[in-house]
Amino acid sequence: MNRIKQAFKKYFIPHEGNDHKPHILRPRTVAFVFMVAIVAESAFLIGTKYVLPQSKLFGIVEVNALVDGTNQNRVTNGLPDLQMNSLLQVVAQDKVNDMVAKGYFAHTSPQGIAPWYWFQQAGYNYLYAGENLAMNFTDSQDVTTAWMNSPEHRANILSTQFTQVGIATAQGTYDGKPVIYVAEEFGTPAPAPLAFVNTASAASVVATAPAVTPASKTVTPVVSVPTVIVIQSSSDANSQQTFVAVKNTGVQESQVMPTATPARASTVAASGNSNTASIVQSNIIQLAFSNPKAMTDDFYFIIMIIFAAALILNIFIKIRVQYSQVIASGLLVIVVAGLFVMLNQNIGLLHATIL
Repeated sequence: MNRIKQAFKKYFIPHEGNDHKPHILRPRTVAFVFMVAIVAESAFLIGTKYVLPQSKLFGIVEVNALVDGTNQNRVTNGLPDLQMNSLLQVVAQDKVNDMVAKGYFAHTSPQGIAPWYWFQQAGYNYLYAGENLAMNFTDSQDVTTAWMNSPEHRANILSTQFTQVGIATAQGTYDGKPVIYVAEEFGTPAPAPLAFVNTASAASVVATAPAVTPASKTVTPVVSVPTVIVIQSSSDANSQQTFVAVKNTGVQESQVMPTATPARASTVAASGNSNTASIVQSNIIQLAFSNPKAMTDDFYFIIMIIFAAALILNIFIKIRVQYSQVIASGLLVIVVAGLFVMLNQNIGLLHATIL
């Protein structure tokens, strides 16, 4: 304990023994902190641009973190958690895979495949369905924040009409640049399998999903006839895409048990969509991997707090003995750390977008 006190006095408290110049504010210490900060910033930039996007772990961890973020916002607003559903995860994965394969970012593909087409392909029979998309974020936390700052995306996350969720990520290329796609699919299962209705009137709501012909099989074109309950014009002036949440007109809402009661589990089982899984909260390591920008910024904030505290002690303990060089060194560290935080914020959201 005595050694800790002596070290604290040496590095933070101005006195005759350190010539009234705390060691933490001396040029050698400041230079070391600058070197560490540059290494940390380089690791962040290289990691988020080249290393983490190539890591399978990053995708897995990001999904957990996004589910955490979604449910934390629901709990904060007095709503029950959404249950992770494996079929909805398939829906989300098929969606991001399609965007990767065809190089687009939109709810409806260039071939006219509507969002709920993937629900049918995965065999998820829904009463309500919704979709949030994101692209090119470096932090899971930023994705959730962006969705919550958008009224329509926020409405999906906080909707009482949804009981289940599935999220997937994939790395691809958009406009010639590597990006990470994120799809969050919401659903409330129907009590029984539904027959998807083909009708010419559906053309006024969604585009007909064309035949998809992978190498191994052919999928027959299907048109679902949901009712659009949320519409948002895209922020991209060159796009005619809309954000959508839909209700399946083939199911009566009264057929489904209330979602806020334990009876929800029996409703899910009756629908054939009982592929739910418990959601495990991300641990500290997972949160760090899924939020590299936040972790790096926290490091800079700690540096700023330490040097701000050192400056305050230096100025007010020996108020009559001041060295401008020592004060300038401390202020310089705080300014540089603050600039790195601002740089990371701009870099992290530079090409990020949601739909």
